[in-house]
Amino acid sequence: MERDPLRLAWKTSPFRHLVGFGLLALAGLLILVGFHLVHDVVDRATGGAGGWDAPASFLRIAIVSPGAPPSDSIVLFPGILLGPEAFAVASIVGILLVPLLLGLLLVGFEWLVVGIGLRMLTKTQSAALDVILKVPSASHDEIAMVTALAGRGLARESGVLGSSLLMPVKLGGMIGLACTYVFVMDWHLGATLAMVLALGAIASARRSLLRFDATAARHREGDEAENVFEGLEHRIPALRAHGTAPYERNRVREALVRSHRPVMRWEYRLALAEAASAAVLMIAPLSILALGAWFSQERPITAGTVAACVLAAALAAYGTREVVQWHRLTLRARALLIDLGKGLGPLKLRAALKGKAGLPDSGALVAEGVSAYDPASGARVTSVNLNIAFPSHVALVGDGDAGPRLLAALMSGQIPPSFGRLTYGGVELSAADPVERSRRIAFTGNTVLIEGSLRDNLLYGASAPEAELRHRLSEAIAVAGLDRLTHARGLSGTLDPEREPKLAAAIVEARRAVQAALAAEGIDRYVDPFSATRYNRYATIGENLLFGKPIGDSFQEDRLSSHPFVRAILEANELTKPLARIGLSIATSMIEIFSDIPDGSPLFERFSFFSAADRPYFQDLVDRRNEQRRSDQTSRDRERLIGLALRYNESRHRLGLLEPSMEEQILVARADFARMLPVSLKSSIEFYDEGRFCAAASIQDNLLFGRIVADQAGALEAVQEATRQVLTQRGLDGEVSRIGLDTPVDPQGDDLTLSEVAAIDLVRGLVRRPSILVVQRALDGLPGPAADRLVTNLRRAFVGRGLILVTPSISPAMDQPPFDAVIYFERGEPVVDRRTRPLEALSA
Repeated sequence: MERDPLRLAWKTSPFRHLVGFGLLALAGLLILVGFHLVHDVVDRATGGAGGWDAPASFLRIAIVSPGAPPSDSIVLFPGILLGPEAFAVASIVGILLVPLLLGLLLVGFEWLVVGIGLRMLTKTQSAALDVILKVPSASHDEIAMVTALAGRGLARESGVLGSSLLMPVKLGGMIGLACTYVFVMDWHLGATLAMVLALGAIASARRSLLRFDATAARHREGDEAENVFEGLEHRIPALRAHGTAPYERNRVREALVRSHRPVMRWEYRLALAEAASAAVLMIAPLSILALGAWFSQERPITAGTVAACVLAAALAAYGTREVVQWHRLTLRARALLIDLGKGLGPLKLRAALKGKAGLPDSGALVAEGVSAYDPASGARVTSVNLNIAFPSHVALVGDGDAGPRLLAALMSGQIPPSFGRLTYGGVELSAADPVERSRRIAFTGNTVLIEGSLRDNLLYGASAPEAELRHRLSEAIAVAGLDRLTHARGLSGTLDPEREPKLAAAIVEARRAVQAALAAEGIDRYVDPFSATRYNRYATIGENLLFGKPIGDSFQEDRLSSHPFVRAILEANELTKPLARIGLSIATSMIEIFSDIPDGSPLFERFSFFSAADRPYFQDLVDRRNEQRRSDQTSRDRERLIGLALRYNESRHRLGLLEPSMEEQILVARADFARMLPVSLKSSIEFYDEGRFCAAASIQDNLLFGRIVADQAGALEAVQEATRQVLTQRGLDGEVSRIGLDTPVDPQGDDLTLSEVAAIDLVRGLVRRPSILVVQRALDGLPGPAADRLVTNLRRAFVGRGLILVTPSISPAMDQPPFDAVIYFERGEPVVDRRTRPLEALSA
């Protein structure tokens, strides 16, 4: 990898650099035209060359040798002969037009720089990515360092990288052009300018170095100050006991002053360097002006010449200051590329030695004296000797699962052996191409969820035509037992009736069939139906008040109590005080129940009505009410208490706070809410209607048109089973599962159980149709019958293919027919128990 940003920039995009050089050349020509126009205009304005009344050649360019008369000048361009008035207008317009044209050229130049920076960033990150994807997984620490440099580091320096070659040419060309112009006009002025610019460059370089040293001193001061205050924190108990606050105050102050003294010294030096740099660079144009005026007494130096040289000197001074700063940025970018190159070098070499060999469809998995260590789990296996012909079914069994999991990782090529040789079909697994290896030997168990839908997660790593993928996914879901999950997520998902009107209408039609099926099975009592005239005891007070689903933020649960219209409805129905009392009871109960539970506890986050951040507020509110400080109650207190009450569900929370009379009042308020809702708010809520599909509600709520009772054991499973039967009969089960597959997945897995997370990775392996499937963690957390059923499904699906199963034990149902080999772990060492079985037995 190229470590010099200048060479890297040129190699990345030579054509763009050539275009950039062309734009800079045009910009330089415009600058010369600007100098020339300033020269002519100032001369004419001060009465030189006949003043404004004399005709002149516009843009006449000639070179006069030092000491030679103007008549001996070398004419490069004769110019355009114009009258006095036309020449004045053209000169002034030209002076104003030059900056505008320069600005347009620089816009194009910056676009080029941005494009080059993007290509350099993409090329460098792609090079790092290629190495990271090929390097063995054991190089985790090196990969972490490289990813940090290739990600955050390169992104921070992409602007510098893009202009690393063009910017020095731009600044250097500007300085050189300005100095050359001054030399041509008068070599004495040119020599003076060069000397001043040299001093300015030295002063600017010194300023940059001092700024770096001052920053380092500040960092050291911060570390020392942190240590001082940590020491003070350690002494606080003794300070309280012995009353040593005055002594500690003086000690800490003196320590802080001592730590700041080096910073002050560097800052004083930096201030002097800043002043010297600014002064020297300001002297550049002023020295040209002063010397030009002085020399005009003895030599024919016109006012226009002096003015143009002053302008050139100012431009050169600006460029000198910028080029020193740019040099520092380039050094930083070079250091980043050097660090990245050092990090990628050994990884690239390691990756080049691997990933070249292909794996056969079948063969023997042979381990010869293999030893390995997993630093993550602390597991170790030593001197493993295996020879298992595939396709076969192998079980890895052990009392502690660290050994079996490590051996499974070794057999799938996830971890390279520390010693020994591990081959499949005569090919070393560590030398196989990682992509090819994952297709031949699929490893499942270490699930990493990605952002996206459930479908995206299940098909992660799969490649096949769309129709084939759908078929494979359907089979894999059935084998892994995830069909219930996809169906349940589909029921909890939503549907846009405008995009799928036929499906929405079919679900409304299925609503009556579901209700009939529930009644036929005698489980209709498990659903509390929605009714405009009944209070639903399995919905919150807020949901009963709305009798619909909010759209947008206006009537969301956390904003409901503060909404002016809702507050008006509650006030009109005399519900404000009763709901505030319910909210106070809830707050009091929560404070008491969770008094010994820390804020970070999952129990508190899951079951409390308010967050850990709000706990002190409600604690104070309850204390004030217990002390009967009625005057301290504010409208904010009432609003927060009403918010708690609106989230209350009697069947779920069972605090006994909701009486029948209160339910009747809420039903009256519900009717007023629907009747008096302003037109401007009608789009913020969709009311329940038995004859219509509610797009804001879930599929399950639309099918049941009610809520499943939460206080009956087995109600959810029974209702969903009856619902699924109706959907299957009507051909809607696949559509619901499709919606479930399209639901988003939390990358942290908070919306899934551990067994469901493991099953997702299992489906990923099944969809790829590997020659060997290595399964671990898929049985974790599953009850015995479910584990037996999953193993049976896997073994039937892999008839004629290899299966390696990590399991704490083998039940009789799993071992029918017997595994080809079972590898037990005795005192951490694998022991092989070989069996035989007929393949046709699995297809029965």
